[in-house]
Amino acid sequence: MTMACLFSHFVTATVLGTILLSQCITTNSFSIQALTPSSRKYSNSLRLGNSANDDDVPKNADSLFQSDGWKNIQNDLDRVPIFCCANEQGHPLAYSIDMGDGKAFTVPFFYCDVDDALEELRKAKENTKLEQLDLIPFPLGKAFQMWAKDQAVIVPNKEAIVQAGAPPNTNPIGQQVPLFACMEIMQQNEKGQDVLPLFMSLDAANDAVKQAVEMDGGKVEDLEVVSLSLQRAIELLATVPETPAFQFMAPPKSYTYIEEYLS
Repeated sequence: MTMACLFSHFVTATVLGTILLSQCITTNSFSIQALTPSSRKYSNSLRLGNSANDDDVPKNADSLFQSDGWKNIQNDLDRVPIFCCANEQGHPLAYSIDMGDGKAFTVPFFYCDVDDALEELRKAKENTKLEQLDLIPFPLGKAFQMWAKDQAVIVPNKEAIVQAGAPPNTNPIGQQVPLFACMEIMQQNEKGQDVLPLFMSLDAANDAVKQAVEMDGGKVEDLEVVSLSLQRAIELLATVPETPAFQFMAPPKSYTYIEEYLS
């Protein structure tokens, strides 16, 4: 795998970071709701969406992105920042990936975890002669579109994929992005609507369960956290009418990094 500079223009980290911060979700009050028969049936469908079992790319990606519902889905996804290494002009580093049989892709890597991205930035500075390398936050919805068209790689956090059931030595590159949710935990969005939060780490989901129990009572052990992939969540939103509204929750440290970068 080699690195080069990809010559498609990305906006600067300052501009994009400001936009993402203006859209970030600040509500973190979770409540317990009874699991109805219909939501129990839906909860079972989440289990079928474990990241280890999903296909590599969405089925009918073109029809998904042309569907009436995609714009709203992308708007929700774009509130979540992920990160790539880029030069001072905002051009992301591109990685040449040899797929064998003469097939190769030259694509940017987007990291879901800012610490993983910072480590990749450190390596890139050591291994290339490119100057003024930096991290650029990038909206998840746009990155997902690029990934579905083989124009990018989205790299999940290694700890998260292990939490979702992958073997400890699994390379996160090429793996699905896992999300974690408890079907009985809801929060209100900015419109006052109840939404199901989807977290990018098991620890964050467990913290939400504990907070909800502290507020509403009950036992933590009675509330189950399940995993599904980002791809599965998007497909459910686009194709299953009874899918509840989701709230994609970025790790707080992602916004903290952007805030500190802009300060």
